[in-house]
Amino acid sequence: MPPRTQKIRIVCISDTHNHAPGEGYTLPQGDILIHAGDLTNQGSYDELRKAVEWIEKADFGVKVVVAGNHDLSLDEGYELKHAEGWRVQPDETERCRELVMQNKSFTYLEHSSICIDVPHKDVSLRIFGSPYSPDRGRQNWAFQYPHYLAEDLWNAIPAETDILVTHTPPAGHCDTSSHWVEGGCPALSKALERVKPLLHVCGHCHEGRGAEIVRWGEGPGAVARAIRKWEDPGARNKKQSLLDLTGSRRGGEMPLEAGKETGVVNASIVAKSFGRGGRVFNKPVVVDLDVPVREYRGTEESVPVVPVGDP
Repeated sequence: MPPRTQKIRIVCISDTHNHAPGEGYTLPQGDILIHAGDLTNQGSYDELRKAVEWIEKADFGVKVVVAGNHDLSLDEGYELKHAEGWRVQPDETERCRELVMQNKSFTYLEHSSICIDVPHKDVSLRIFGSPYSPDRGRQNWAFQYPHYLAEDLWNAIPAETDILVTHTPPAGHCDTSSHWVEGGCPALSKALERVKPLLHVCGHCHEGRGAEIVRWGEGPGAVARAIRKWEDPGARNKKQSLLDLTGSRRGGEMPLEAGKETGVVNASIVAKSFGRGGRVFNKPVVVDLDVPVREYRGTEESVPVVPVGDP
């Protein structure tokens, strides 16, 4: 007998880069708000305070936030590693981290996980969130890792994860970019196949904004494949950018098969990489998802941060 489920609505955004709702985009209503990083341009205290203020006001039962490579002052280990690229210094790192880590109106995840009850729903969700993205060796950014640490980094994702939130996309899935031309992270793609969450929300590669449903291979040597590409119903009109994974709407996608399929969403709000033309904004991606009713209730679990640097 299949498990009993309830429908939840998740509003996904990323790469807002100092733009609050009303400044190029609007926030639809939903049960959960997920922000997959790059809240700011340089991670200054004033930029972060603006982001925190609008997130505090956003009316959602659950709000989950991770940082990104532009949120410099949230990275305790940030340093100028490369001769090229930004020379921006962090701004009062301890004060900036307190601003997000001690805020009670949302959950800030930094390579850690939590089990969250969804208000007014008989479900709990295990969510893992991480700010990290690959260091391509040319610029100075926050929360970046060399390729030789990638596998160990992403092995920290717990197997029992319902929703995965990472700033970087996985390689080969929603990772088109005019700036990050190498795309997403191959090691994250392998970890994604191991964990097989219901939903993976990311950003970072602005031109990769969109969604696809990945069917994981079965048996030795089987290859994962994108079996359904999302056609945005909100493109060039006033409709919501809705990704219906419940199959309940006429013409919607088929329900996800838990453990065998994952919905991958790149929710970048800023549509173009910096320096690639005028500022254009995407709509948030609204995901309807059927989630099994669970027995466990509200138990927090923290995953130790994997050191990023010289081994």
